[in-house]
Amino acid sequence: MGSAGPAGIRLVQIAARAGVSHPTVLHHFGSREGLLQALNRRALEELKKGVLGSIRAPEGADEDGVALTFQTYRNGLAQRLIWMLQVEGQGAPARLEVFEEIVRELHALRVRLAGPGVEVDERDTRSIVHLTAIAAFGDAIIGSRLRGAADAEGEAAQRVAFERWLGVLLTDHITKGLGSVPNERA
Repeated sequence: MGSAGPAGIRLVQIAARAGVSHPTVLHHFGSREGLLQALNRRALEELKKGVLGSIRAPEGADEDGVALTFQTYRNGLAQRLIWMLQVEGQGAPARLEVFEEIVRELHALRVRLAGPGVEVDERDTRSIVHLTAIAAFGDAIIGSRLRGAADAEGEAAQRVAFERWLGVLLTDHITKGLGSVPNERA
């Protein structure tokens, strides 16, 4: 049903698969576009919950923020984000607020980690978010094909190795203050 993308969605089919009537779907969503917008909002909330959850984890938590971000994009979220871009088209905002919130939260964390006398450049934080989002999104869409592992176990091992590699790279960058400039007032 959804393999044709958002253009292939038919409310009658959605209602039948959900075990409800077509008027019930219309009552809750108003139209096909209303349903697609609800799906898009849900996708962005999933993204926000996954990524911000990794940023907000207490210091010393055993959570791998990069791995959590990659996991957030898997299992259909990346595909739904593609749908969102198709549905919103020309009227879409230049920036998605969820990414702005992620930049703000990560930047606040970086400022706390940098300590006194170090000014962290928000452009660098934005680049970290951009790189991580593009890598996680791309990995969810074509990562397994790029890795070309012969079996599921090999694919999972290669995926985890890449996530760890990127995680070490980003953690080192974030915690060592790269992209930061000394605060001249200190």
